[in-house]
Amino acid sequence: MTIKPMTKALLTALSGLSLLFSPLLHANWYEATGQAAIERGDLNSARKAAIEDALQRASLFAGARLQSQQQVIQGIMQHSQITLSSAAELKEVQLLSEVQSKNQVTITLKAHIVAEGKACQAQYRTPLLVSEIQLQARQDAISGQLFQLGSDSSRQLNRHLRDFAPALLVEPSPQPIPLQMLDQATADALFNRGHQFILIASINDLSLGKKLNKFWQSSQHERFFAFELWLYDTFERRVRYQQEYRTGSYWPTSDATPASHSMAFWQMPYGQKIDQVLRTAAQDIGQQLQCQPLLTQIRQVRQQQLQIPLGSNHGLRVGDQIQIIQLQRDPQDNQIRRLLHSPLQLLLTEVTPDGAWAASPSQQLLNHIQPGDIVSLAAN
Repeated sequence: MTIKPMTKALLTALSGLSLLFSPLLHANWYEATGQAAIERGDLNSARKAAIEDALQRASLFAGARLQSQQQVIQGIMQHSQITLSSAAELKEVQLLSEVQSKNQVTITLKAHIVAEGKACQAQYRTPLLVSEIQLQARQDAISGQLFQLGSDSSRQLNRHLRDFAPALLVEPSPQPIPLQMLDQATADALFNRGHQFILIASINDLSLGKKLNKFWQSSQHERFFAFELWLYDTFERRVRYQQEYRTGSYWPTSDATPASHSMAFWQMPYGQKIDQVLRTAAQDIGQQLQCQPLLTQIRQVRQQQLQIPLGSNHGLRVGDQIQIIQLQRDPQDNQIRRLLHSPLQLLLTEVTPDGAWAASPSQQLLNHIQPGDIVSLAAN
């Protein structure tokens, strides 16, 4: 492993950043470290990818979001241009260090990021039930014996969700939830248990491509990876977001390839490309659920107070204001629901880790409110 001083090449790697500006701003310095694989001896591309990774992490803490516009060449996802969203500006970057190992470059930097002051603040944590990633491309998995890649990728995705989407309260599902099984009854049952959002994903392609013919790649093939996810809203009973991701890298044709649960696999160029896709997916899900109001059902109404199954684990605090949405079902068709927004404004009076009680500060009667009605807590 070697530590390299700052070079002109590192500064060149920062070129191409296209940044937005807003006049209502606050500013801070953020230090972060990024990593990338060195593929086919291309150190400059690895530097750019490591810098982007570090800026992704810095922008997360700044309340901005780094976006990468991707270009696909021969089925492989390539980086082209990165931008800061959320009306943010990258004022300055200081490159602190570069560390090179055999197949990887690590870059540490400090970024002066200016983010919009009026951006939504993640006061509450949105529960997200994550189903295990399903391996659909089982025939492709024979090469390398990657039959556990679905469950191993699930663990990686959950880690990235916790790192890059801290406003989510991630809960792995104890059993797979196939999208086709999410009918009205199943969706309602999941919502009743506090699971409004379900993340479902599958691996659809692990195929091998052509053999690489250059002398240093004589025992390698290109290998592809396709990953699709669905974000399902059990309250609305529909898919809220769907996205497919594709990438690829080279794959050794020898029999002694690392198993997908091992660190050796995730440090391979192919494993790092998959991990990059999973990280991007986690950021996309965090963006989709950013500032979403928390919705939950009323558990019970007692002595002019009501109980909900959300608590301090979800960011709730005594004094928070909630809104009531009464739920009326069509007597002829149970799937048809009418939502009536109640004028009642209630405040939380007691909060536990997984529950809370609310009451009207003006002692208004709650006789028309019943278990099964909806409570909404809006983010600031």
